[in-house]
This record gives sequence, C-alpha cells and structure tokens, in this order.
Amino acid sequence: MGFATKKPKRWELRQLTWTFISIAMFIPFPVHIFPFVMLSQAKKSKIRSWYATGIALLMVELALFASFVYFFGAISQGMLLTLGGYVTSYIVGNGMLLNRAKPYLQRLELGEMRPLAWIPTASSRNRLQELPQATLDTPQLFIERLLHWRKAINNRAIHQNIDKIIHLFHLLEQRDKMEAEKFLVRHSTVVNVLMKYDEIENSRLNNQVAIESKKKLEEVIAKAAIAIEQEVTNQFKAGILDVSAETDVYIQTLKNRNLLKD
Repeated sequence: MGFATKKPKRWELRQLTWTFISIAMFIPFPVHIFPFVMLSQAKKSKIRSWYATGIALLMVELALFASFVYFFGAISQGMLLTLGGYVTSYIVGNGMLLNRAKPYLQRLELGEMRPLAWIPTASSRNRLQELPQATLDTPQLFIERLLHWRKAINNRAIHQNIDKIIHLFHLLEQRDKMEAEKFLVRHSTVVNVLMKYDEIENSRLNNQVAIESKKKLEEVIAKAAIAIEQEVTNQFKAGILDVSAETDVYIQTLKNRNLLKD
C-alpha cells in the first residue's frame, strides 16, 4: 500500500512523475513547468482552487520571463531581482506541488471508482469527512468517507470489509441509482462505526474495555459487509427474475406465431 492511498507505491510514483520532473528542471525554458503541472493536476482531480493557483503562477513566470528579456545583456539590479524571483517562484511552486501530492493521489484513487465532482478546494473534502452524519447524502461523499477511514484505521480485516462494501455499493449504483440512495440511508451507520473505531485506536488504550470495544466494532463492520452483500445479491436476483419472466413471454409469443416449435 502507498503512503497516501491503498494503491501500490509504484502507482503513486507514476502519478507524480511530472512533479518530480518539475523539481528536476531548476532552469526555466523559458519558464518553469510547475504551473502547467498544477493545471494538469487540477483538471484530473477537479479542484477549482488549484486551477486558479496554476494560472496565477503561470502569469508570474511569464512576467519574470518578460523582465529577463528586458534586462538581458546587463548585470543590473533589475536582472538580479528577476533571477531572485525565478528562484523564489521555483521554490514556492514546487513546494506547493509536493504539499498537494497526498490529496491529488487520493482524488485520483477516488476517480477510478466513480466520476469525480468538482470541489472548490482540497481541504473542503477533508471538512466533508468531519460533517455530522446527517449530511451524508451523496454517493461520492459516502465513498470518500470510507476511503478516508480505510487509510486511518490500521486493521487488515476492516480494510477488506471496506473494500467489499465499496465494491458492492458501486455495483448497486451502476444498476439502480435510486436504490443506491436508499442504501446510503440504511447503511450510513457504517461510517460512524469506522469513526468510533479510529477514535479508540488512536487513544492507544490497551485495557480490556478498549480491546472489547474494538472487537465489537470490527464484528459490526464484518456483519454489515455480509448484510450488504446479501442485499446486492437480492437486487440482482430480482433483476434476473424480471428478465426471466420477460423472456418466457417472448418465447411464448414466438410459439403462438408458429415461429418456434415446442
């Protein structure tokens, strides 16, 4: 598992290739490439504030290039300030890319599971995870919360059950979006259970009460995964029965028209 996602470290490094290239390209040609990397990451992760920052820093780089051209050919105070601006811009820009690496990777991971919706800032995603449970009303937020607690909790069995729940919910959502919305109401408690488990885990209490509480919450998550699997199975079973009835009528119609023999 990677440092920011449940994906392999190789996958994370591959997604950050252009970040590393930007850091390596200290000399501008004629501008640094970090603004373009920012814009690309903003488009992939669908974070509006990153677009604004990328455009602003691109304007700064173009202004520095214009200043370099203007003062070129002479060692002057203006040229020294321009070179200092290039260094400062490089440090600030690439520092922001490194600081955004974790939320960027997490957004890409989420994007592999479901289409991303635009959000104003990366921090707004973190605030959504801390909202009261009553606000849990969208499929994307539900998945984001599950992924958040999967990363926070250090328990392989819970990881497996979270992965199972995410997969089952994705199947259900693909089949019937209205049923998926009902699913959120029925199973929103799962997120509360994960949050409480993480709270006990972070308390680092090793007494009997903490151990028993964690075990009970782990059992709740395991039972929830089983119940959700049965629910999704029932949904698919109902769909198969509907199709079966439709095909029976179709076959009988063909027989009635003497297009098919018994």
